Amino acid sequence: MTRIAPNKEPWTFVVPSLKDPRCTIAAALTLWTVLGQTAYYFNRDPLQLGVAIGSACLLDFAITAFWRRQLAVPLSAYITALSVGLLLESYDWRVFVVAPIWGILSKYLLRDRTRHFFNPSNFAIVMALVFGHGLASVAPGSQWGADYRVAFVIIALGLMMMTRLRQLDLTFAWMGGFALMSLLRMALGQGGLVFALGPLTGAEFALFTFSMLPDPKTCPPTRAGRIVWGLSIAVMDGVLRYLEIRYSMFYALFVHCAMLPLIRALAARTGFQETEVWRTLKIPFRTRPPIVTTISPPAPDSGPG
Repeated sequence: MTRIAPNKEPWTFVVPSLKDPRCTIAAALTLWTVLGQTAYYFNRDPLQLGVAIGSACLLDFAITAFWRRQLAVPLSAYITALSVGLLLESYDWRVFVVAPIWGILSKYLLRDRTRHFFNPSNFAIVMALVFGHGLASVAPGSQWGADYRVAFVIIALGLMMMTRLRQLDLTFAWMGGFALMSLLRMALGQGGLVFALGPLTGAEFALFTFSMLPDPKTCPPTRAGRIVWGLSIAVMDGVLRYLEIRYSMFYALFVHCAMLPLIRALAARTGFQETEVWRTLKIPFRTRPPIVTTISPPAPDSGPG
């Protein structure tokens, strides 16, 4: 009789491919950070950025190794941590440990049948705002000195990045919807043109638009879906702004992500299936063949003699 013992998956290295959309977002955020620390007025503390990146990447690496037996480059965690480090503002360094950890854990603990549904960086920021007891706020939109020329360059580069990610439809839907809702609020007597459209040129808006909103795993995969998604978030954001609720676009995205399991379930009933958007290279570094154990039957009893 031959018995095949259960065999665990082999350990593998997981490296993102250059075609992975996360590489483009990570490169843009890194460039943003370097320019902000060297050439422009980005009042971000390098220590806080380092703490956020370290805590998020270490946790994501450990969970992936323990759960999937993969030594993976924590690119998603890097993007989450850098977004949190650039967007959050706090004098307490512990915020930059706890908030990214919340974001990473949301990927593994809050899932539907197929994948996570909260945007990790958005989840981290909302949790920090809600449960931070006033220790955390969103960095002011003028963190690059309110220079419109810098804003123009950032928006132009962001649109180029969205073209590469094939998310330009989402971006235009969101920005167009934001502008329309801003004009509507102005028509209803809430501020003037600068007050209504000024956020379009701020760092907060650019980071949200070009690094958080286009997360491929938490936005619709079809062109029509992305347009509706962007417009719907813009409408909710406009209503919240009219009600004078701060950080409205982060809350609007959070609410939409919370509805994703229902949206995905309804889409699955029509036969629609989402494809994997990450592009990675998996390199086994130790293979283990099945362990074959041969058990010989007991020898027959020959009896006395």
